[in-house]
Amino acid sequence: MGRSAQPSARALSALSLFATCGTLTEAAEHLGVTRSALSHRIAALEKQLGVALVRKAGRRIALTEDGERLLASVGDALDRIETAVQPFRRDRGQIRLSTVATFASHWLIPRIPIFQAQHPQIEVAIFTTTRPVDLKKEEMDCAIRHGRGAWKGLASTLLFEETLMPVASPDVADRLSSNAKQGWSGAPLIRARSRFMDWSSWQKHDRAFAGRRIKWLTVETRAQALDAAMAGAGVALMDMAYIATPVTEGRLKTLAECPLQLQTGYYFVHLPNARNLHLLTLLRDWAVEAARPFRTE
Repeated sequence: MGRSAQPSARALSALSLFATCGTLTEAAEHLGVTRSALSHRIAALEKQLGVALVRKAGRRIALTEDGERLLASVGDALDRIETAVQPFRRDRGQIRLSTVATFASHWLIPRIPIFQAQHPQIEVAIFTTTRPVDLKKEEMDCAIRHGRGAWKGLASTLLFEETLMPVASPDVADRLSSNAKQGWSGAPLIRARSRFMDWSSWQKHDRAFAGRRIKWLTVETRAQALDAAMAGAGVALMDMAYIATPVTEGRLKTLAECPLQLQTGYYFVHLPNARNLHLLTLLRDWAVEAARPFRTE
């Protein structure tokens, strides 16, 4: 009878990180995988070893005694293995990039095939999260962040400044334009919980807007706000970079002559001494060029 396979370092690392973080969700974010994927790694390890390594403790998941004994036996071996192989893994051609979901879905992912065609030897792995990842401690090579470009210890390069424009589906836009006296009060204004201040900024920009009666439709994310606007649910206030394609394709219409220029923007960030800096430079330079039409020169 053949010997059984040895437990994989990846599965052991998943269990170790769960023990460190305390929750499956936080451990999954650190690894850049889904919570389900992390659970499957641990479950596969349990099946291979024939013991339960985690258990439910009320609403929480905790290590069993077998899980604690296993990690105690492994000690710092996993950290030493990861330290040894990391330079080789990163240099083989993979870039792990973190950003927010709306930017990934509505700007980066539609354009990434162009980068892949130009650099077929580079594998790009895109992860989305609502929090800024720690590039010094987490398994990420770079990020695209929203802000003013000043992050301590990181090199940042502006992709484009943020510009806001009210948009609606063609049916809604035509209905509003046919009843100028009613103005935008004829349709709900769509706002994302993560960007509550956007409409306040627009009110200061558009003085005629300030006195209008407002009916709100509130959603969780800007991506949902964009989907709602295209579905005809109301007027959304979106970045010009996100609406370029649906406006060109006729799925949205702009409702103002000029966008509102904000002092924030999207930046490509990485550690100045990243091991795979030559790969990051290729991705950064491509992203800067792809973003050129959206910058205010």
